Amino acid sequence: MVVTYECNLACAYCHEYTHGAPLVPFEVLARRIDALGELGAFAFDVLGGEPLLHPDIVRLIARIKATRRRVNFATIITNAFKLTPELVDGFNEAGLDCMQVSVDTIDPEPDLPKSLRSVLPKLGILASRAKFQVKIQTVLTRRQLAALRGVPRAAGTLRLRVRVLLVARRGRRIAIPGRAFRRAAAPARALSGMAFFRRHAAEMLVGDFRRPWKCLAASNTSTSTRTDARSIAVRWPGRRPIESLTLADLRAADVHKPCEAGCALGCVRTVSHAMANPLASARDLGRDPRRLHATPGPATVPIERPSPR
Repeated sequence: MVVTYECNLACAYCHEYTHGAPLVPFEVLARRIDALGELGAFAFDVLGGEPLLHPDIVRLIARIKATRRRVNFATIITNAFKLTPELVDGFNEAGLDCMQVSVDTIDPEPDLPKSLRSVLPKLGILASRAKFQVKIQTVLTRRQLAALRGVPRAAGTLRLRVRVLLVARRGRRIAIPGRAFRRAAAPARALSGMAFFRRHAAEMLVGDFRRPWKCLAASNTSTSTRTDARSIAVRWPGRRPIESLTLADLRAADVHKPCEAGCALGCVRTVSHAMANPLASARDLGRDPRRLHATPGPATVPIERPSPR
């Protein structure tokens, strides 16, 4: 759920922001959250732009958690530059489950400001105060080859997990780095962060799109980047607002889409692989398919804290 396309940064590879874009009003987002809750939505990813720019971000997390009495899962993806101790305390109280902090390099570069060095003070705040899980998220591009080993290694010393995304061109299609990149990624186990579709991701990195999969997103879902608040929303077939989405619409989306080959949209890929082919996904994860329906643990996972060093 995009809360604004405004961002405080301008990273070289990113096209998920519009400087000057408005914040979607809390009341509009609350209606969308409630509508999704009525449909049975379990996992909410709160995105931007930069979501921490929204003044009601803590209230929005609390509203998400209220849709299922705090047994659902809420994640924020942020560059963490705007993170404060007060925000962390607010997220604790609201019931946030996970924060993914975007990091591209070890040291900042002119057009890649999201570096591990830049966010270390913010990670310190999270380590001392957060009651939710914290992960490092990085995007695999040609320029990040040097950081491909460095970021996971440094994150490991902080006892933080790394989530890796494939870089996409406009239109969500993978920007294929090629075989050299795949060879560089393999030793660092970078693709393990892609969880349910990591084997497919490894194939796509060398231009092999033969493995079939079914995208469970609505067939013409698009994210608008216009600057009026009403248009900053996910739109569904027929350009209807999300508040009018029905279970019949979701069931109608259970078909193959022409845009599936080469899709690099990680959130859609993960959910679609897990739900459309759960047994194959379980095997890819090295899990016993017979245990897929085991009783889940608590929704909130404690932060993996840095070492005392």
